[in-house]
Amino acid sequence: MLKKSLYLIISILIATVLVVLQTTLSNLMWLSSIDMPVTIGLTLKTFFADLIGMNLGGAIPLVGLVAAGMLMAYSVARILLIWVDTRKSYAYAFAGAAAILAIVLLMPLAFYNLDLIAGARTALGKTILILCGFLSGYYFGSRLEDKE
Repeated sequence: MLKKSLYLIISILIATVLVVLQTTLSNLMWLSSIDMPVTIGLTLKTFFADLIGMNLGGAIPLVGLVAAGMLMAYSVARILLIWVDTRKSYAYAFAGAAAILAIVLLMPLAFYNLDLIAGARTALGKTILILCGFLSGYYFGSRLEDKE
């Protein structure tokens, strides 16, 4: 039980870090496209500032939002695994993708049609974020398979 909780926390942290990384990189790519100088040092500094800012600086911490989505999606996946015979890694991977998809699609509805996650403003950005959730869920499911 303790290991499952640890895997869940790591999965949530993986998704959060990947979402922040994608958002930071998309913003820096835009700056670079308008001929602003973007260096490796600036990229790392901005990433860590965004990681702290998106989780401690706002009214809704990103890690809490991701945790709530993942908990709901993983719970549904766990229930579905009772009836559907498939690998846990696949089930939880799709659950993680669904959690991020729900966050990306439902947040603008709650905030006057504004994408608060800057990396989710384009279709490509949304797709990459969903892939981040998929990878996080795959990690969680594969850890559960390794236990058995």
